[in-house]
Amino acid sequence: MKEREIKVPKDPKEIEKEMDNYRIITLGDIYRALRDHPDWAQELRRVFLTEELIELPKKFQDFLQNDFYPLKEKVDKIEKDVEILKQDVAILKQDVAILKQDVATLKQDVAKLKIDVGWLKGGFMELLVRDKVGAFFGRLLKKASLLDTSELADSLYDSVEKGIISSQDAQEALRVDAVVRGFLRKDGPKEVLIAAEISFVVDKEDVQRAAKRAMIIAKVLGKECIPAVIGKEFTEGANKACDEYNVLMI
Repeated sequence: MKEREIKVPKDPKEIEKEMDNYRIITLGDIYRALRDHPDWAQELRRVFLTEELIELPKKFQDFLQNDFYPLKEKVDKIEKDVEILKQDVAILKQDVAILKQDVATLKQDVAKLKIDVGWLKGGFMELLVRDKVGAFFGRLLKKASLLDTSELADSLYDSVEKGIISSQDAQEALRVDAVVRGFLRKDGPKEVLIAAEISFVVDKEDVQRAAKRAMIIAKVLGKECIPAVIGKEFTEGANKACDEYNVLMI
């Protein structure tokens, strides 16, 4: 194998001696001289450039290897992580949208459940009142008893035929929860009726319905009909309405 020739840098004085053989007049003369003697170019760099400028290419390469390329890898990884994060956020948005729909459905179900529970409570209260008429009305009436709904219906629609009340009034009065008849304890043998609206939580509308239905029933049966509301709880509006419409609270 042929041994590789090792070039030893020339001495500056030797380079100057060689340059004396060239007649430098134009820029082209300089190009030809440097092309014939590449080592002159290195010497010129050493003369014209500072050590920092000469070392700049090497430093730049070191920067690429030690700083830029590792940083680029980190940036590339961050970009991948951001892309994955975007996908996760998109999935999260979908999940949140589904959750909102589920919550909206749940709210509707809860609202319906509240209505159903309220209806059940009211129904239970109505059954309780009808089963224990004496317990609820005995303090006010002697011989308290429920008025049969069929008897009330006959009287109401007879009055419709006679033109005393309208068909709408008859339907309104038949929605009353309970009509009780008996004799007032304080006013002797006076027979009266009590038209009661029954609800677990009594509100203003219950009071207004009781007053309206009692008035229709009194007109049809020709007897005093006291409006009343029966419940476990009474709203503030119900309390005010009872005073306004003179409705009995039980």
